[in-house]
Amino acid sequence: MGDKGYTVIIRDVIVLPEHQGKGIGKELMQKAMDYIRKRYLQKGQKVFVNLMAAKNRESFYKQFGFEERPNEKVGAGMSQMIEYE
Repeated sequence: MGDKGYTVIIRDVIVLPEHQGKGIGKELMQKAMDYIRKRYLQKGQKVFVNLMAAKNRESFYKQFGFEERPNEKVGAGMSQMIEYE
């Protein structure tokens, strides 16, 4: 199934507390976004990048162009965890 685009999911961008505030997370995200653009974005293509931000960390991801959901353009971000019983 395709629509001339890709979907990429970024999961768990984590920096140990003792190393936070040193720009490591920002560098990781910038490298990830650069990779996505170089690897997947071609003329006529789209890349839909998803992530689930930790509560109260949304502002960190906004600097990379992410928008909070829901908003007036898109519906609520949703997820489901199914465990083996």
